[in-house]
This record gives sequence, C-alpha cells and structure tokens, in this order.
Amino acid sequence: MSDERLELLRKIEAGEISPEEGLRLINALEEGPAEQPRFFIEEDLKIEEPGERVKEIDVIETGSEKSAAPDYRRWRRYSWVIFGLMVLLTALSAVWMVQGWMTRPWGWGFWLAWLPFLIGIAGMWLSFNSPWLHVRIRRRRGVKPEKISVSFPLPVHALVWFLRTFGHWMPPKVREQNPADMLTDLMKNISSDEPIHIQVNDEEDGEEVEVFIG
Repeated sequence: MSDERLELLRKIEAGEISPEEGLRLINALEEGPAEQPRFFIEEDLKIEEPGERVKEIDVIETGSEKSAAPDYRRWRRYSWVIFGLMVLLTALSAVWMVQGWMTRPWGWGFWLAWLPFLIGIAGMWLSFNSPWLHVRIRRRRGVKPEKISVSFPLPVHALVWFLRTFGHWMPPKVREQNPADMLTDLMKNISSDEPIHIQVNDEEDGEEVEVFIG
C-alpha cells in the first residue's frame, strides 16, 4: 500500500477527515496513474484544525511543451529587407547594363546584365508585403532532430497572377470557386494581429505539427 493511502487512512482514523472524503481521495489516487502521461495532481492535505475539509484537488494539464508563436511583425520586416535587397540588385544590374551598352552595344556585358536585372524585378514582385509561412514540427522523443522549424515568405502575388492568367486551364468545378478571389480575400484578412494557426497532433507517434501564416 502506498504512503499516500496510509496517510489518508490515518487521517480518517484520527477523525481529521470524513470517511466519504477519504474514500473520494483514495479513488482519486487510484485513478491518478492512468492520467499520469497527460496530467499531474496537486494535493494539499494540510489540516489546521480537526474536521476541516480538505482543499479541492487541482488538476493541471502538463501536455508536451508548446512552441511559442513566431514574431509575425519581425518576420514581416524581413520581407521589406528582402525587397530592399532586390531593389539594390535591380539598380546595380541597370548600371551594369548601361555600362555594357556604352562599352560594346549588344555585347555580352549588356546581355548578361539582364539576368540579375530580371531576378531583381521578380524578387521585388514576390517579396512586396508578402505574408510568411512558419512550420514547426516536434517529433517523438529519441528521434533527431526533435524540433524542426522552417519559415519562408509566401509568393501570394505571383500565385494570384498565375491563377488569373492560367485559370481557364483549370477544371470547371475549380474555376467556379474563383480561387484567385478567395486567396485575395484570405490574404486581406491575415495580419500580425490575426494570423492563421493550424495544429495537428498524432497521438500514436507523439508528433505535432503547427503551421502559422501571418
């Protein structure tokens, strides 16, 4: 018999707690191990005066540690940093293009400058005020790495343009849903204060996946 049960029987015998209250606490102790993986039980059995009722048992959830939500505002600032770098790349490519033309019209310098120039234009378009996708994966204990974190900007503007430009190639049922308009409305409602949070738990494997968009 456990020390907790002996202590409860002693208190019942001494009249410090009623038999009904003691039986309830003993049943709680017997049910405790089944809930141990997810909960723990705090008991305060300190009795100042004989006959005083035992304080209620506090059941506190202690599931696996949850990862903190990303700092959406900080990641949004990264989008503007990327946008600024793309602006700089475009400007330097334009200077290179002009110098290549002045040195030798239609030469290799002029044509090669177009590659970083186009990359800069595309980068500005994709990174302009774009939301970020954050994926947080917690794997079961013993599997390395136990935590995986991935964050990258979503090219929403490019996706909307693609859906509007090539939407007529999609199946009729998909076109009826107007995916471009749905995506545009969804992005308008996403902000740093109201992000999207999706959580999936696999109780059998003990793995958890959290997706944040904001």
